[in-house]
Amino acid sequence: MTPIAQILKGISFYGAYQNKGETKFKQETLFLYQIWYFFIDFYTRYDISTTMKVGNKIREARKKLGLNMKEFARRVGVSYLTIYRVETDKVSPSVALLSDIAYHLGQPIAAFFDEQKKLTIVKARTAPMIESGKMKLQLLVPKGVIDDKISVSLGQPRRGEFVSKHSHKGFELTYQIKGKTIFKYGTDEHEINEGDLLYFDSNVEHSVTALGSVKFLSIYFRK
Repeated sequence: MTPIAQILKGISFYGAYQNKGETKFKQETLFLYQIWYFFIDFYTRYDISTTMKVGNKIREARKKLGLNMKEFARRVGVSYLTIYRVETDKVSPSVALLSDIAYHLGQPIAAFFDEQKKLTIVKARTAPMIESGKMKLQLLVPKGVIDDKISVSLGQPRRGEFVSKHSHKGFELTYQIKGKTIFKYGTDEHEINEGDLLYFDSNVEHSVTALGSVKFLSIYFRK
């Protein structure tokens, strides 16, 4: 499974639900996920600054696998020139490209950074804003930028149920920035207001309904 597919399966978005170990998509959220895949896989370009270069580590990992640059570029799905420029630090790879490179090298994305010196800055207005009939969703931090098990998103749903009943592996922390929602968790129902914070085990079935204009920040911790 590629990093993009893993994001789609495990991202902190409430539209998916688990059934016999496979992620199933309800009709109202399928379009959003298709658009999200398109943006992340091809057009997401985060402005990332780091305190060190990653090219040398990528080159070393590639050589350990016995791959020449041309073959590795073919596997990643980019040109030879792109890999050459990344490995020689002539360009900094986007998050999407670095994620794919790490996947094909069998490495976590964090392996290319010195943990003692790592500094990552995701610039404002560089995350894609995806809009469907029920939700505006901004992927602030994709999986692998902070940690392979953490992702962060900013949501602005429309009035009505925008999170259908579902469950998935992991934990979520959601801060209600604006508005009021009804959060159904198992057999319980809770009114969530501006300034409230939720932390819950997402293995339990849950759904969310917006009672008006709502904005929230969600952090997903994968198991």
